Amino acid sequence: MSTEFYVDLKDFNEWNRQNLPQDLVKTASFGRLQIGTCRGNGDRRRTLVNLVQEKYGEWPEGHFSNHEPASIEELRSSRKPYFSKWSRDSPIEFFDTKLRFCWYIPMMLQEPADETKSPEEYQKAMFDFWNSILDDMTPVHHGSAYPIDTWKDLREAIFGDSRYMEPSRFVQGSVRLF
Repeated sequence: MSTEFYVDLKDFNEWNRQNLPQDLVKTASFGRLQIGTCRGNGDRRRTLVNLVQEKYGEWPEGHFSNHEPASIEELRSSRKPYFSKWSRDSPIEFFDTKLRFCWYIPMMLQEPADETKSPEEYQKAMFDFWNSILDDMTPVHHGSAYPIDTWKDLREAIFGDSRYMEPSRFVQGSVRLF
């Protein structure tokens, strides 16, 4: 399950549209700027149980391990209920919520870091990028039933007191880590 979140260029007034970074405008597809994508996370406990059962012969070998990107050791490294991996070789991420949000920032607009930032600093940089472009009431479009109509609503879904998405340390469309 994935849901793309985007803004339409037509929703910006003329002054705001002229002040958008031109490299960002060039990435617009059909007049839409993608902010990011919400994806579902895996259930850490259920996956761990399945992998352990397979290891001890309760399931045929390869039944789960051939399809799950995570290993027993990785899943045991956290108590958070949900996890995500982009591939078998990528680092595992753990979450408190069923949903994660992957920011979209074109690689050409990402400033190279002098040193590795903490996940919190990295998320702040991703948030600051979009927050500098979008006003609270900028309409945000998506194809889901989430109660998100504006940039302010999306921010609340990711960072608010009643958040139901957590930001990933990966930026969509790149391989850059925090």
